[in-house]
Amino acid sequence: MNKALAVLPLVMLAGTSLSGCVAAAIPALAGSAILGKNVVEGEGEAAPAAPAASDAGAAPMPVPSPATPAPMPAAAPAPAPAPVAMPTPVPTPAPLPAATAAPAPAPAPAPAPAPAPAAAVPARTSSLPSAPTTPAAAFPDPANPLAADQAGFARFVRYTQEAARQAAGGAELPSAVLADPIAVDGKRRTCAVGEQLVVAIDLDPAGGVFAPPAVPPRLPGLAIGLALLRQEGVEIAWLSDLTTTQSGAVRTALEQSGLDPRGQDIISLRRDEADLKDQRRASLAAITCIIAMAGDERADFDARVRYLRNPEAGAELEPLIGNGWFLTPPLLGQ
Repeated sequence: MNKALAVLPLVMLAGTSLSGCVAAAIPALAGSAILGKNVVEGEGEAAPAAPAASDAGAAPMPVPSPATPAPMPAAAPAPAPAPVAMPTPVPTPAPLPAATAAPAPAPAPAPAPAPAPAAAVPARTSSLPSAPTTPAAAFPDPANPLAADQAGFARFVRYTQEAARQAAGGAELPSAVLADPIAVDGKRRTCAVGEQLVVAIDLDPAGGVFAPPAVPPRLPGLAIGLALLRQEGVEIAWLSDLTTTQSGAVRTALEQSGLDPRGQDIISLRRDEADLKDQRRASLAAITCIIAMAGDERADFDARVRYLRNPEAGAELEPLIGNGWFLTPPLLGQ
């Protein structure tokens, strides 16, 4: 290396007493010397640096013009630490508007005070019928008219229909059975509310005993009337002085004629010579309400009529005819 070049920095270093501009340039030059040393050392061993001059009294160098020195390369700064990624500051969210409080539900209206329970009204026992839920079928049916002598049967059916409606309304009804077993005064029993209603039909002809026909005729007009009574909840009882051994023949005749097509009616026949028709009727009346009876003579309603000494003795029984007692020819003939 040229010695003159090596001495140049030292000469410039000696100028520390010179102007500020020159002094400011010295550190930069010194840094470049160090940088150059490092580079040279990287290629090979460099010559030892010359000792610094100790002659402080060397002649001063001419002061250069105060021109702005060219910028020197800045010393390499120490390696900065790797930048740490800082989280991006999240802007403070604007405060949410205060939630508007939901309007409180309107208070439920106070329940109306329950009406005081009405005092229980006792069931009326008026004889007036309650209003039927459906109109009763007309009887007799024009499409199946009755024989001219069966007008009593038509009244029997209509009377029983009306009585059944009254009973359904809670009315106490008079029975068709006399109250006094001895006196023939026309006074009748009273049916209890809720008793099963029954009608009693006598099969025997006047002065004789019923003989079941081998081929019974079809009787649609009469059958319709009996069907109407069953629809009202009325049971039908057939009475005869035939012995119980004939019960099968009686049942068959009623079924084939259409009077009891399902074989559901009551059949009351004589068990022995002492088993009178009045006794069997009284036994039935003890457990049911016989509301009406049909027969071809008055003795079919109460046998005591036969033993009256004169017709006037039974005058009090006449109001029952058509009002519980109904005269009609035998339904299944002689």
